[in-house]
Amino acid sequence: MKEICRHIIDLAKENGAVLYFFCSSATKSRRSSILIHTLLHQVVCSSDGKANSIAAAFLSTLVGGHFQRSQGFQRLQDFRVDDHLDDTVRKILSAPDNELIEALAEAIKESGIQELSVIVDGLQENIVCSLFELISEVTPKSEFLLTTRHPFGEIPHGVTYIEYDKERKGLHVRHSPA
Repeated sequence: MKEICRHIIDLAKENGAVLYFFCSSATKSRRSSILIHTLLHQVVCSSDGKANSIAAAFLSTLVGGHFQRSQGFQRLQDFRVDDHLDDTVRKILSAPDNELIEALAEAIKESGIQELSVIVDGLQENIVCSLFELISEVTPKSEFLLTTRHPFGEIPHGVTYIEYDKERKGLHVRHSPA
């Protein structure tokens, strides 16, 4: 399946920006944060001289989310003046999945990408819905390919879905309802 996805990635790159991630390459406990960081890295690398503004959009969204969910002065103590820079960045990047996805969407928006293909293998259903919904909002000309070993209930609108077992039986491609 990875070979098929790599071929599709190469074809999609000919038509615009492509973000891709194979969840099997990440540990299950950190899979969603590694996914977001990998996709962000790909957005930054594909930008033409906008790396700083893309990173700023990503980080400002995360910091804003942190302070929105904070309850007054108590949570502001999470960030201390004497913290090492690495600790501060770690605290910012340990945001909940939904905030990481929102920050990624803002980074994509800042990049100015007009057409985007997103290919992800093995993502959990709850992350899929949020990721594809937010990316579709900021880049309406988006195409999504999801591959997985486990069946999905509802596939988000605009997603092409391939389930491994069904792929071998010739029942592999399932598009979301229009």
